[in-house]
Amino acid sequence: MKIKFIPQNVEVDVDPSKTLMQLATEAGLKIKSICGGIASCSECRVRIVEGENSIPEPSKAELNLIGSSYYLDGRRLSCQVRCFGSVTVDLTEQINKVDSQKKVRGFKQRDPKELSAVQDTMILAQKKPEKPQ
Repeated sequence: MKIKFIPQNVEVDVDPSKTLMQLATEAGLKIKSICGGIASCSECRVRIVEGENSIPEPSKAELNLIGSSYYLDGRRLSCQVRCFGSVTVDLTEQINKVDSQKKVRGFKQRDPKELSAVQDTMILAQKKPEKPQ
């Protein structure tokens, strides 16, 4: 039994103890996740193309995040899906997310090695009223 990730055509063995996200990461495939796999950001959505009968139904927590998109297009959170049979997963949406990371306008990102924290104290002084002339 295999999990096939398309369009990369990468196949991995089914391991019911690991999520799709974990299996993809181990295979060197990137899936965007802000929450780190705790089902709170819904960034790791993937489309199950084949083998829907080899994965359990979404939990309440997953349905609360993905909402009606599950019923419309069958997308699931890769951090929540565990497979017990052969499945084909479409990562096209994830490839587009990784390639087009949003940049904050007007913010120039610096090299993380150059960043440093500065601790200082600011003293606020009361401004003296000006004398009328």
